[in-house]
Amino acid sequence: MIITALHGLAMAIADAVPGVSGGTIGFILGFYERFITSLHNLLSRDKSKRIPAVKYLLKLLAGWVVGFVVSMLLLKKLFEAHVYVMCSAFIGLTLAAIPFIIIAEKDTLKGKYQNLVWAFNGAALVILITMLKTNINISFVDGLHGWEYLYVFITGFISISAMILPGLSGSTVMLIMGVYIPAIAAAHEAVHLHITWKMIIGLLPMGIGLITGILISVKGIKVALEKDRSATIYCVLGMTLASVYAIIMAPPSVDAKASAEAGEVVTKHLPMTFLQGRENSFNVLAFLIGAALIIGLEIMRLKLKKKKNNAAAASEQAEDGN
Repeated sequence: MIITALHGLAMAIADAVPGVSGGTIGFILGFYERFITSLHNLLSRDKSKRIPAVKYLLKLLAGWVVGFVVSMLLLKKLFEAHVYVMCSAFIGLTLAAIPFIIIAEKDTLKGKYQNLVWAFNGAALVILITMLKTNINISFVDGLHGWEYLYVFITGFISISAMILPGLSGSTVMLIMGVYIPAIAAAHEAVHLHITWKMIIGLLPMGIGLITGILISVKGIKVALEKDRSATIYCVLGMTLASVYAIIMAPPSVDAKASAEAGEVVTKHLPMTFLQGRENSFNVLAFLIGAALIIGLEIMRLKLKKKKNNAAAASEQAEDGN
């Protein structure tokens, strides 16, 4: 129960920030296959599959909710005050995750280098989305208008698919599409119980998009992993690497509409630069901290695995002794 809840907490923190997806965390910590299978079995008519899936997902959800609330309480202020420091940390998270995915899937990747084309395809998709980044300025707190409802639905659909699939972070997709900071602002208000009908109606199409994305993407991901796991993992690696480009080129801005109404001066955030001494400079220390977090998660996974193997071995010895 506790380990599963901790997995959910780690996924929530990853899902809340641009960089590494919750699916990538699942890969690193070794529970991704069970997560996808449980989501798939949740829709099964077979009761013997559905009940265990519900129990597992509820435990995961408990940890996810705690992680989400903690993230929402901290992220908005951190982004407003230290956006380039945060983005540097996310780059560290992302790049540090790639070797662990390769190690976990080495048998899948080795000798199948013809599938490298899928890595290029995945990277190209992310770069294309980044280049198409819109300057849309919406606010869930103030309410949506007209075509913004459809735009938010599409964003929710794509984002949840990215969150489930290891590789591109759903938060990065939201960042690129200009919805991330408004969503963080709305979640921040909700955590503090400042909820209005405008906010609820504005978030509704996002929720519908998320649910629709789950229903469609889980089946697609499961089939892709079963039919051609190697091509799928290569695509994941390409998207993960290219998401660094997305973070560099599209650092999130504060909610311009809310800031303007508050009488504040609104400035556009520039792409990150690796030249030091500027306001938009890459932060090496934050990068190392982000990478250390992923390494720490992997060390924790290995220790838990070793402990589980030792317990299994001790159980077998006890049975042989009897």
